Amino acid sequence: MNLDINKDVIEEIRHRCDIAELISSFGVQLKRSGSSSFKGLCPFHQEKTPSFHVDTARQSFHCFGCGKGGDVFRFFMDKENVDFPNAAQILASRCGVLIPEKTNGKPADPRKRDERERMFAINAEFSNFFCRYLRDNPQSPAARYLASRNIPREVAEKFRIGAVPDSWTACRDYGRSLGFSDNDMVTAGILRRKEETGNVYDQFKGRLAFTIENEQGKPVGFSARTLEAKPLDGRKYVNTPETPVFHKGSLLYALPHARQGIGKHKMAILCEGQLDAIAFHRAGFDCAVAPLGTAFTPEQAKIIHRYSRNLILAFDADGAGKKAVLRAAEILLPLSVDLKVLQIPGGKDPDELFANGGAEAVANALQHTTGWMNILKNTLPERFDLTSPVGRSQAAAFVASFIRLVNNQVELEVYTKEAADMLEISENAMKAEISGASVYHPVIKHEETPENTAKPEICAAMVTLLELAVADINCGRAIAELVPPELISDKNPVEAALNLAINAALNDEMESLAGQLKDLLISSPSPEVSKIIHQPSAIMPDKRFKALNEAVKELLESRKRLSQNELLAKLRNAVSEEEKMSILIELQNATQTTERNPGE
Repeated sequence: MNLDINKDVIEEIRHRCDIAELISSFGVQLKRSGSSSFKGLCPFHQEKTPSFHVDTARQSFHCFGCGKGGDVFRFFMDKENVDFPNAAQILASRCGVLIPEKTNGKPADPRKRDERERMFAINAEFSNFFCRYLRDNPQSPAARYLASRNIPREVAEKFRIGAVPDSWTACRDYGRSLGFSDNDMVTAGILRRKEETGNVYDQFKGRLAFTIENEQGKPVGFSARTLEAKPLDGRKYVNTPETPVFHKGSLLYALPHARQGIGKHKMAILCEGQLDAIAFHRAGFDCAVAPLGTAFTPEQAKIIHRYSRNLILAFDADGAGKKAVLRAAEILLPLSVDLKVLQIPGGKDPDELFANGGAEAVANALQHTTGWMNILKNTLPERFDLTSPVGRSQAAAFVASFIRLVNNQVELEVYTKEAADMLEISENAMKAEISGASVYHPVIKHEETPENTAKPEICAAMVTLLELAVADINCGRAIAELVPPELISDKNPVEAALNLAINAALNDEMESLAGQLKDLLISSPSPEVSKIIHQPSAIMPDKRFKALNEAVKELLESRKRLSQNELLAKLRNAVSEEEKMSILIELQNATQTTERNPGE
């Protein structure tokens, strides 16, 4: 789905979504500290004295302890571990803002949008219906099955597990009572239609129903398990068919429940089934998800990669499980994922491990994961005769087919060495095998994240200039006159924010500056920018130009020192006399250059 999350939509969400109410909904106890301000204990770090402040007039928050801050989008992104598009969709749904769809840059057909909304409504209603039926029928086969698996009621309610009445028409009749048409319920997958007669009947009759939610937490379909020992159609699970809102290969069970846990544990766990994922959550590892009874797909891999690059595969230990690990490795290796495999003693699945050993057994198993290449190594004797040169060569080619998928050069070299050791051949021989069918892949630059990118140094003088530019339009204009544009790049959020403030001052657009700075914090979190947005400048109006002159002088001198240090470094590395002389002349000019006096 291609959504048109434009500036008007973003501002509408900001306007409608009360930031204090949103933050309070996450269990943060806010106490009023002014007409439009609140304070409480920060939800992002441990503290005893409140340093977390919320301003409803500015629709912003800032923690003076850890430095986190921004608007409703930034808070939700940090707290729920989601990217901006997902945060926008969830918050829009929460506060009643409709985000329009677009196709190839054009608005989507309203009829398709209406159809999607009907699908969401149908799934939400039937999720409630199934959950209510399970709760109200404690002696039903579904309830007895959950009891046999030690799934308590509160867990069933949290994950929206329900039961479908054992009737061919119960869902049809219930949907009709709500005004849903048979055609819409067939499209949503709740009903099926007989081709011979055209009559409709219930799709999930008599089954246990796991609600499937999309990334935004909306019910989009169901995975229904039979409660019969030998079902008539032979199918243990029946999933919702492909619908306008349900695409099995791009959904992960329990993802809305796992987002925060993935951020907290700094890893994701991929299981084979719903009950396995639930077992991890019950054991305290609320970072587990599962595909929907089908092979792991590239779309699902991309979703996981957005949340974490550390992934543990918790598949069965049998032959099918090993094959599933290798299929997943083929998909995940190009994405630069740190891939581990959970090996449970005795070949138990996670649900059985938790049932027999509790949270401690699950935690202990997670401490003893193995690399995916060990799984690959264990399959080689089954495939090749490793005692013969030909068999060893075939095994090397097989291993090389996996390593060629790696795009990162460092990972490629590490895996190459590990493979050579594993096959007991030279590293050069393994490199030759890998490069035999295709050359080494170039390093692909992945999206920079706080985990893998060093933050540029923030200049204190630049922070002061930003504070002044935000507080006073005349200061912004003066900075534009006194500081050469090339000294204010966009290499960090403070400098990017200062450029926005200067442009706002020069174009008389100061009223839109706060929104622009909040937009900046969505993509580039910054304690300095957040603090400046959140509270007025402490520099009194009559002191501002003195502070500005001092900050500009400090900035110019620091940049001058930096330039000289860079030239000295070049001089030390210079080889020829001609190169050294050129650098010396440049250094002399830099030293003698008189910077503009900001007071003149």
